[in-house]
Amino acid sequence: MFRPLVQPRPAERGRVWPVPRGDEAVCGIEPLTTSEGPAWGGPALGPKFLRRTLLLAGLATASLPAMARIRDLGEAINKAGAQRMLSQRMTKAWLALALPDIEGRAHKILEASQQRFDSQLAELRAFAPTAEIASTYEQLGQRAAVLKGRLDELPVTPARVNAVIPLAGEVLKLAHQGTGLLEKRSEAASAKLINLAGRQRMLSQRLAMLYLAEEHGVDRALIRTEMGVARNDFRAAMRVLQSAPETSAEIHQNLQLAASQWIFLDAALGGTSHGQRAAAEAFLASENLLAVMETVTGQYARLLG
Repeated sequence: MFRPLVQPRPAERGRVWPVPRGDEAVCGIEPLTTSEGPAWGGPALGPKFLRRTLLLAGLATASLPAMARIRDLGEAINKAGAQRMLSQRMTKAWLALALPDIEGRAHKILEASQQRFDSQLAELRAFAPTAEIASTYEQLGQRAAVLKGRLDELPVTPARVNAVIPLAGEVLKLAHQGTGLLEKRSEAASAKLINLAGRQRMLSQRLAMLYLAEEHGVDRALIRTEMGVARNDFRAAMRVLQSAPETSAEIHQNLQLAASQWIFLDAALGGTSHGQRAAAEAFLASENLLAVMETVTGQYARLLG
């Protein structure tokens, strides 16, 4: 049975913001292993695969540099979409501070994600080609400041979690709004693909964040509903990306790698095991999937230029 990550008094139920889609609010890698197999009940993969897991997880952090300025619309859509992902990744990392085995890594990811968010927000404000887009990023900065203030509060408790999750949803919604506005400035199909591939990054982080939030006592029914929506959206978007005429052979190779990483994240999220080790499995699997989707989104961004 899962031992609570923190044990203060029970918290009241909080809201869980839905995944943005469309023009509305828009729309696996190997887990930790032991001799008995991974936490989600699959086959034991051995030290070779564990080394690969940790390497790919490291790439997720190493592949997230910020640039001095935005040079073109493709890069703008890419970075705008990355703000969605970072809203969920920051929250995920904060939740993981209660996991002793990965607390140090979670702290580094939280710090790096906050720095990248701030850097890219400054770039997007400078690039904003219309008053509407500029206003969106002004609002995003204001809500993100509130969220980051909450993420400074420790220890992670159920009451604090229920305050943070809705704020992360607000930041996600505004970041998605900005991405959609930038995408509409191009009629090229590749602009939509940048947005869609970038949204896959966000879903990888949102799913792990929701999983960790559930372990902290956030309403299970709400969490499971949102996780179901996000999982279905991820699968559907992968089919669109794989079948798009603009998807080159090189991008196809990376999409196949992403699909293999997705298998392990999906298994970790849907396993029967719970507790700190299972939560760490989901955390690391989401980092590995993110590393691949960062590459894919950058490839689509270069198509648009």
